Amino acid sequence: MKSELRSQLVRAKYVKGEATLEKIREACLHEITTRGYHRTSVCEVVRRANLTRGAFYNYWNSLDDCLADLIIAIRDSVRGDPDVLEFQDRLQETSAVVRKVKTSLFLVLEKQNRYVYLPLALLQEKGLPNQDLLALLHEYVSLVREEWAAAVREDQREGNVIPGLDPETIAVVIMNMFGGIVHNTELRFREMSDGLIDGLTLFLNGCLTETYREQHPLKALVPPSFHYRKPIVIKGGSP
Repeated sequence: MKSELRSQLVRAKYVKGEATLEKIREACLHEITTRGYHRTSVCEVVRRANLTRGAFYNYWNSLDDCLADLIIAIRDSVRGDPDVLEFQDRLQETSAVVRKVKTSLFLVLEKQNRYVYLPLALLQEKGLPNQDLLALLHEYVSLVREEWAAAVREDQREGNVIPGLDPETIAVVIMNMFGGIVHNTELRFREMSDGLIDGLTLFLNGCLTETYREQHPLKALVPPSFHYRKPIVIKGGSP
């Protein structure tokens, strides 16, 4: 698969100059998700990273090349993350889908992992000039959809999800709702995300078997301890 080969090349690049690469990656994420694809250039990225154009071109031929690496890096950014592993260890649920949803929300809301938002931001752009980048985005989305569907099928085998439901349909609904949550969170529309999270909770309860719901009642996907739930304090304002 093309993405696997590229992933190997990305990891090989990051053996040296990791600090510089991380600066550029973070700057690129910020600029793309705030400015948009068509208003971002290498100049904005290196300015944000406080580096030179030469530092950028040491690793990438173009902004699209950098973005392709970032998409590949999404999975590597969460693999082995000690916070994620600790969070998963604390989960009481046995449903693969529920565990996956809660972990995904932890990454977005608590860890504020902006990588998750990048494919959404790019796919919403019109006229991406690089067909290889577009193909990579669609491949990424297909892989994510299959991961969700696989979790549903596992739950159906274990008796956690109603067997007659279509795993692909459940996967698409979860991805669409999750996409809205990520989008609103990135734009700081937290109240709008709350409604989507509640809707996702209702949807999952509709997919889970009665036996599973009795043994593992699903009342909330986001614990009160998340910083996301805490009120925003605006400093310097009037009392």
